[in-house]
Amino acid sequence: MRVLIVDDEAAARRRMAIMLEELDLEVIGEAENGLRALELITERKPDVLLLDIAMPEIDGFDVVRHLPAHKPLIIFQTAYDEFALKAFEHEALDYLIKPVTLDRLQRALDRARDRLTVKDRPQITHDLVQRLQEAIQGAPTRQPRVLVRHAGAHMLLPYDEVLTFAATEGIVHARTAGTRYLTDYTLTELETKTGPAFLRPNRAELVNVNHVTSIASNGDGSATLTLSDKSSIRVTRRRAAAVRALLKG
Repeated sequence: MRVLIVDDEAAARRRMAIMLEELDLEVIGEAENGLRALELITERKPDVLLLDIAMPEIDGFDVVRHLPAHKPLIIFQTAYDEFALKAFEHEALDYLIKPVTLDRLQRALDRARDRLTVKDRPQITHDLVQRLQEAIQGAPTRQPRVLVRHAGAHMLLPYDEVLTFAATEGIVHARTAGTRYLTDYTLTELETKTGPAFLRPNRAELVNVNHVTSIASNGDGSATLTLSDKSSIRVTRRRAAAVRALLKG
């Protein structure tokens, strides 16, 4: 099996590499953050990903959501309570509680080896990742940037540059003053991530409060927002009062 180690702590990566060498497994690379992990997954196509959950800015959940077409088996590394994770041990992933022991690592890798021989093995879905995230840490930590797809790869886009997030047929794009970027999140997830910095004028869009220049009534209970790039966004009647209150606050 070809294994990729992803952990923001250099000492943890070294320790894992030593154990993998003892188990006579091939380490095809080490990534110190989630963005580098996604690059290496695309380039080197590992069979197994030893993935730390708690990493700054791009955590293990973000990495899983943005996996390329080649999806390795996931073994999460975490300091979280193992009882919260037990419900997921028969899904398309496994977990290791830090500090990882050699025996537990070998058992997780043996399970991964068995799964690699199964033609129709379980797939990691967004729903599975969301349930796991809720089970062990609740709401995601708000970060200053969002991970988006760009030019066949990934980049971190500052929320301050995003005018809107808009969903079309289930696909969400982040729109800046000059470009649209594909995301792998739902609007509901982004609403949680951004908090009060973005408002929800309708079912299909999130708007950056700092880019709203005016709000005007349409005469039927709905309203229209004008943004810094002169574009306009419709606010539904049901959401108009809440949007006005948020803008005044």
